[in-house]
Amino acid sequence: MNLKNKLLHLKDTIILKAKEKAYASGFGSTEDYEPKFNSYELSDFVDNLINWYSETMIKGHFTEIGEFHFPEDLRNFIEKMAVWYELRYPDYEINRLMPGSNQEGLYVSDIMFKNNKYINDLLEEEADTKYLDWDEFYNARSFIRALPHTERYFLAKPKFPNLVYIKTGSYPHFHLHPNGTIYEAEGIETLLGYQIYDKELVGKHITELPNLLEEFGYNLSSNSELFKVIKNYKNRVYLKEELLNCVMYRLIDRGGNRIGPRRAFLFAKEFNRSIDIPLIYGIDYSDPGLNSFITTYLEAGGKEDLVCLVGYGSRSRKNEPLSIIKLKEIYKPVTKETEKDSKLTELHQRLVNVLANSIDPEELRQETVKQLRIERKLQKNNLNKKASE
Repeated sequence: MNLKNKLLHLKDTIILKAKEKAYASGFGSTEDYEPKFNSYELSDFVDNLINWYSETMIKGHFTEIGEFHFPEDLRNFIEKMAVWYELRYPDYEINRLMPGSNQEGLYVSDIMFKNNKYINDLLEEEADTKYLDWDEFYNARSFIRALPHTERYFLAKPKFPNLVYIKTGSYPHFHLHPNGTIYEAEGIETLLGYQIYDKELVGKHITELPNLLEEFGYNLSSNSELFKVIKNYKNRVYLKEELLNCVMYRLIDRGGNRIGPRRAFLFAKEFNRSIDIPLIYGIDYSDPGLNSFITTYLEAGGKEDLVCLVGYGSRSRKNEPLSIIKLKEIYKPVTKETEKDSKLTELHQRLVNVLANSIDPEELRQETVKQLRIERKLQKNNLNKKASE
């Protein structure tokens, strides 16, 4: 399989993951919303959603003061949510939870509570701050509640309106539960010449109505209120699902080749995203904790035959040709021996990091210059010796 076909296969995998998440409610086709992916770049996927949002949910949707939302509002919110998750799980906390490198021996809960002078001054002396957990304290519910109304809208659970008319200005209508189930219908039996009675529609889902009406000889126009309500709901579902996917993409890009995929993996588990994506973009052969990361993924229900990009986080430019590989080709099943080797590798990496952090960069530079001078002097002496011979 050549590189082009490999990338096309990977693109199809990502599109499939997007489709699987697009309509968790199980109704409606996603064909109209299929992203147009021409690359593997995660930033392009974000741009694709922004463009879709602009064309589908902004243009032509006016209030009394004009178009209310702007494309950059969505982009800024995606970035804000990614930053929130980074603050909730700093790099050192990610390395503690999912070892990779740069083990600093720090605990975010200690920093935010136990070693926080304000907290210690505020609480009584006998208060035990060790039971305070930053992860639980700075949780998703708190984050969402702290958002302004215009941003909470992005994460609000889509709901159908309580009252929907078949056609604006006409009498036949339905009363709906928030999930779209009909609990009362009025005027439909008259509209359809008593081929079906209003009470027979109770319990049906609003999305069943267009086909049902057509069966009884009533064709809805594409501009009917019923069609608009259904389409708007589907758009809201898609927007929320893809927004959360885009936050995951930004976590991968913002966090670098090791931290990014691990943080995105935690996000995927918490917000019910595909755990495949962080692995597809998280293969870094220099990562001492890579096998451990793969093990965590597989234990969470992942697949050994998952096709992944190699070196996405260390590429030098957008859409740089990258090789791909299946996880089972690089994964070493955890045994007592491999677990021991993994711990030794991680310990070695930690020692290297400690030594690197303890060295003065200026002293290191001076030593490097001295070494180069000595090497040049030795080379010159060797040349002189050969010339004299």
